[in-house]
Parts: sequence; structure tokens; C-alpha cells
Amino acid sequence: MTTASTDPNLLPAAPNDGRALATIGSSAPPAAPRAEAVQALKSFRVIFRSVRQHFHEVERRCGVSGSQLWALSVVVASPGIRVKDLAQAMAVHQSTASNLVEQLSRQAFIRRERDRIDHRIVQLYPTDAGRTVIARAPRPLSGLLPDALARLEPARLAALNELLSEVLSGMRDIEPEAALTPLADI
Repeated sequence: MTTASTDPNLLPAAPNDGRALATIGSSAPPAAPRAEAVQALKSFRVIFRSVRQHFHEVERRCGVSGSQLWALSVVVASPGIRVKDLAQAMAVHQSTASNLVEQLSRQAFIRRERDRIDHRIVQLYPTDAGRTVIARAPRPLSGLLPDALARLEPARLAALNELLSEVLSGMRDIEPEAALTPLADI
């Protein structure tokens, strides 16, 4: 097993490929990336560009962000949902869901009602204007990437998660808090 140097002027070659470390600024040209790595990079580029284009189309056609559309679609599908359940459905922080609810409420796409029995509980309901937004919105309502991931078989999704963990562990300066931020807001 190869151990990484802590010298900041050294870049590691691809993990476990047996090549030596390359020095930043050295006269030797960097080694060409492996074809598999290039293909994976191209796939990430296509994913990111497609997601961005979908969000632009959502905003153009609906006047809301991709994350607002997803939140609204969850409320339409589950009238009476609570903010904490909305956050869980979207895999975002509860404060993020609260902000989305506030924005959608200001635009009159959802309304908030206190539970009749427990007045501490606020339930969310779509308005007619909110249903109209959903009717004209491009599909999938949750966004391209969440939809594609949801359609993967559980074993394939587990394998993807394992591989992505390896990619993340090989990166410097990652931002773990981004895990609870909607893609439209990144």
C-alpha cells in the first residue's frame, strides 16, 4: 500500500496505481488520466449541466427555483404534511425546508394551518395557484438527479454510494454540510 506524502507541493497519482508522486511545477508533463477516469469526469459534467439546464427550465416556466418546485410537489402529493416531514422527504435541513415554505407561502403557492388538536403543529396545504405551478412544471418535479437515483435498484444504489464515498475521501477541502443543501441552491 502506498502512503501519501504530506508535502503540499506533491500531487498523488491515481490511488494504488503504482506511479510515483508528481511535483507541482516540475518540468515533467503530468501523466495522462486513465480513460476510465476521463469517462467518469465526462459523466459528472453531463449530470451537472443537465441538472443546471433543468433548473433553468423550471424557473423559466414556473417562476420558482428547482428546490421550491420540489417542495411544492411534496406538499401537493401530501396535503397536511409538516415542515419536519417535508425536510425529511427532500433530505434537507429543517431550516432549509422552513425557508422554502416561507418563500412558497409568500408567493401564495401553499398555505399553513395549525392542527386542530395540537396547535403547535403547522400543516402545509397547496393552493390552487400552487397546483397550477405543478401542472405546468417540467418533469421530474423532484429534479433530474433525485429522480434518476430513486429509480436505481437498491443494490446498485448501495454500490454507487460506496464508490462516491471513495471519491469524496480522495478529495481535499470537501464541504460535508452541502449534503443537506438542495442542488438548485449549490
